[in-house]
Amino acid sequence: MNQVQQAKARQKSLQEIQENYSGFYQGVRAVLKHKDQLTGIVGAVAELMDVPKEYTLAIETALGGAAQHVVVETEKDGRAGITFLKQQHSGRATFLPLTTIKPRTVSSAVRDRVSNIPGFLGIASELVHFSDDVSNVVQNLLGVTLLAETLESANQLAKAVNYQYRVVSLDGDVMNSGGSMTGGANKRGNQGSLFSQTQELQTLTEQMERFEKQLTVNEKEVQQLTDEVKQLNEQLEHLRSTGETSRLKQQELQNKLANQEETITRLTKEQRLFEFEARELHQFLTEYQARKEELTEQQQELDQTKDRLDQEMKQVDQEASQMEQLRGEAFERFNQVQADQAVVSEQLTHLTEQTAEKQSQLDELLARETALRQQLQQLNDHSTDHQVTEESLAVQLEQLAEKKEQLQTSIQEAKTSRQQLQEQVDQIDTGLAEENKEQQHLLTEQTKIEVEKNRSEIKLDNSLQYLQEEYSLTFERANEDYELTIDKEQAKIEVKRLKRDIERLGPVNLNAIEQYEQVNERHEFLVSQRDDLLDAKEQLFETMGEMDEEVKARFSEVFEAIRAQFKVVFPNMFGGGRAELILTNPEDLLNTGVEIEAQPPGKKLQNLSLLSGGERALTAIALLFSIIRVRPVPFCVLDEVEAALDDANVSRFGHYLSEFEDETQFIVVTHRKGTMEAADVLYGVTMQESGVSKIVSVRLEEVKEGGAIVAET
Repeated sequence: MNQVQQAKARQKSLQEIQENYSGFYQGVRAVLKHKDQLTGIVGAVAELMDVPKEYTLAIETALGGAAQHVVVETEKDGRAGITFLKQQHSGRATFLPLTTIKPRTVSSAVRDRVSNIPGFLGIASELVHFSDDVSNVVQNLLGVTLLAETLESANQLAKAVNYQYRVVSLDGDVMNSGGSMTGGANKRGNQGSLFSQTQELQTLTEQMERFEKQLTVNEKEVQQLTDEVKQLNEQLEHLRSTGETSRLKQQELQNKLANQEETITRLTKEQRLFEFEARELHQFLTEYQARKEELTEQQQELDQTKDRLDQEMKQVDQEASQMEQLRGEAFERFNQVQADQAVVSEQLTHLTEQTAEKQSQLDELLARETALRQQLQQLNDHSTDHQVTEESLAVQLEQLAEKKEQLQTSIQEAKTSRQQLQEQVDQIDTGLAEENKEQQHLLTEQTKIEVEKNRSEIKLDNSLQYLQEEYSLTFERANEDYELTIDKEQAKIEVKRLKRDIERLGPVNLNAIEQYEQVNERHEFLVSQRDDLLDAKEQLFETMGEMDEEVKARFSEVFEAIRAQFKVVFPNMFGGGRAELILTNPEDLLNTGVEIEAQPPGKKLQNLSLLSGGERALTAIALLFSIIRVRPVPFCVLDEVEAALDDANVSRFGHYLSEFEDETQFIVVTHRKGTMEAADVLYGVTMQESGVSKIVSVRLEEVKEGGAIVAET
């Protein structure tokens, strides 16, 4: 059902769009809307041809703006249309007179040449459907346009025809005559095209026909099922009325059977419980005896093992005592030997050191003796030349001392000069190092500046190119016409936001203003309706709340009154006892239930469902009388309400009815004698003759006053 409603809504929307000629240029729309006032208007090109769905994009691309050209019968009609547009200032339109437009076709040679090329689909004019009246126009617009599956096959076809004809692919890519190519992404897609709207409307119309047929079938099935349900309900009602008596008897038997089954079930459970306990006890005793014997055997084995281990422990203790004694003696001997060894080692080390020292002293004495012997021999050999050598040595020594002083002075001066030069060199090196660092820093800065310059130039070129491609502006024109009055970063953020907003807007709809006015008017109407509904809803909720509070207050008041009367009426009807009305949910008076707890004389307090049939009936009668006491009624009909009562309770019931004779008139359908005795007037039905019923009435109040019984028929 939702699909049908959605399809109807979409169909209505598309029909309104077509009736308003949404999607057409302003001038074309004005001509088509007033074609009844003009003469010779055949229609727009897009209206006059039926395009298969798979060729929609290709045909739309091939036609381009020509899809909205207006076809007229004669040139005079075209002139009249142009005059009308000028007078109304309604824009421009292109008119195609049928008398002047000539068809264009592809030669048979070209057709034969391209027919075998893969991807060739056919001539565009041959792939669409149209009436014979406008064949010249369609062939003029599409007769020399070839359709291909893909752009590659379009390239092959264009090459085969020497780029003399236009070739269009299914994706909307175009190989123009002359060799130029047109293509890319279509921002609008195929949702807002004139052909797609027509196709969608046709599809929806077909769907609506199918839906209506299916709905008709479903309605017939529903009607048939309704009739069947009605018949079944009648049969069910008949069976219900027939089986009501049987149900009462069955209920009694089922109650007896349930009691017997409950007793049997209880006894069976007790028997199973006793049997289970006996089996459990027998199994426990068997396992206990077996476990006892097993533990006894284990205890005997453990006792034997304990005795054996005690003996072994005693023997081990004795051996441990002996080993401890031997270990102590051995440890004492070891300590003594270790001490003796340490003393001997120390003495040996001391003797070794003394021996080495003595040997060293001996070697020194022998070396000194040898040196003294050699020196003595040399002195003996050169004793004659000793005097001359000392004098010459003294002279040489003085000369060498002077020369030494001169050399030391020269060395000192050279050191001083060298130190000064070294300090100058160090100063120069320090300055040079600082200059090198400064030069390196400047080179680094220069490199960074050059890189930043190159980046800025590239960024500037990209920005200028982007400005030219995106906005068709030069920097000078933009700077002159669009002065930046806000911060640069804020301007970037604003530009990004505007771009996102433009992208969200989607494809540009030239009829957006008119459609907005229509939709806005509809929206305002719906908003006002919605506000009215919301106001009504709030008022209804307020009224419901007030009614709920009123219902709660009245229910509470009436319930308490009935409850008080029920406490009085119940003992009068039963000749004693007590009863209570209880709310199941006192916190929620709108959804609460009412339970009855009754205690007839000689019984315990219990729920109404646990009472016998007669007690439940008499309790219900007591509740009825309690309600009548609280809310008296002028007229009341009772149908065998005392059928389940015994004679004593029937008499109480009959006498209790007389208490209401001043306020309420009771009509009681009954077969009980006690009730009849309490009545003022009896009405009976008799059948003196077969098939003939008569009503007989008796006024018992006259009999009570001493009059005769008079039967009226």
